[in-house]
Amino acid sequence: MTVAIASDGAAPDRGYDMFRHMWQCMHYHRRHCRDPDVLPPGKVLERVTIDAAKALSVDHEVGSLEAGKLADVILVDLFRPHMMPMNMPVYRVTCLANAADMCMTMVGGRVLMEDRRVLSVDEGAVLERVNEAAEITIGRSGLRHLLDEPKTLWGRSRY
Repeated sequence: MTVAIASDGAAPDRGYDMFRHMWQCMHYHRRHCRDPDVLPPGKVLERVTIDAAKALSVDHEVGSLEAGKLADVILVDLFRPHMMPMNMPVYRVTCLANAADMCMTMVGGRVLMEDRRVLSVDEGAVLERVNEAAEITIGRSGLRHLLDEPKTLWGRSRY
């Protein structure tokens, strides 16, 4: 059985950050199993790359950097304060990196993001459309009250 790590979407308390998902997967399984060696960083990285491609039956096309496969690549900026020192890169990527650390994305050999800027779309226009669509959807659903600040947001703690 091939096991992959993926995301099915965002929620108020989480987003699409696969770096966070990698860390959470390691952390939750290690705590549950009470074993710090469960899901080592290298295997977690495989679970979001080659194992994910295998789970989708596209590992002959993507999932690893090999001759004849599509070049899907991200560059992670390891020269950031929270990523220092720059040793143990697999640990840095799986345990410390976040989506904001990606500085370049290439899909099928085509650069789609460079210097943290998406080249194929007008980011500002897309973000405006997202907010507009969210407002329309929330209004139509009749669920605007779910966006109200809960009474438990501030000033409480329970141990």
